[in-house]
Amino acid sequence: MTGAATPLSVTNRLRVTWDGLWLTAACLVFCSAAIGLIVRGDPVDVGIGLLALLIFGGGGLLAASRVLSRRPILVLDDAGVRLVAPWPRSSAEDTFLAWDDIVLIRACTQAVPHRRGTAGLHYLVFLVGEEADQPFRAPSPWEPRHAVRIRPTWDRSVEEVAAEARRYRPDIGFENRRLLRDASPPNR
Repeated sequence: MTGAATPLSVTNRLRVTWDGLWLTAACLVFCSAAIGLIVRGDPVDVGIGLLALLIFGGGGLLAASRVLSRRPILVLDDAGVRLVAPWPRSSAEDTFLAWDDIVLIRACTQAVPHRRGTAGLHYLVFLVGEEADQPFRAPSPWEPRHAVRIRPTWDRSVEEVAAEARRYRPDIGFENRRLLRDASPPNR
């Protein structure tokens, strides 16, 4: 193995979108309404206000945690690949794969129903053992095994990750089976 001195980390960049702005505005409106109910002081209003604050405030923070968290998504170093468990999960739940165990890196697309059509979720999958010999099957979005979801907010491209993997292990294979467009556009 020929390794680099510093590990490659893939993290999310902050990217402002209209959906994110609308979500933030909605959470702020519902949280301020919840605080108004709590300030009213009636026991029923306080209960509803606390519940609304927990749901909308906590839900907003949880949705923002992917971008606000400074934890990387993926780390490649001399020892292997670390698939970092997303916050709020503990780093003890990270998945580590040694370079000797990985036989193939595959970028692929999983089509999921979305707005009366289908949308593609892109994944970077690290195949170990005999998994590369099995028929191709995209990972399930609800149960990715040795996979990370490729997002447009990544600070590195898939090609950079594959090139870095080849620096650590020159004989590792890479397959790009991503669909460049969604499987079918939504009906509008």
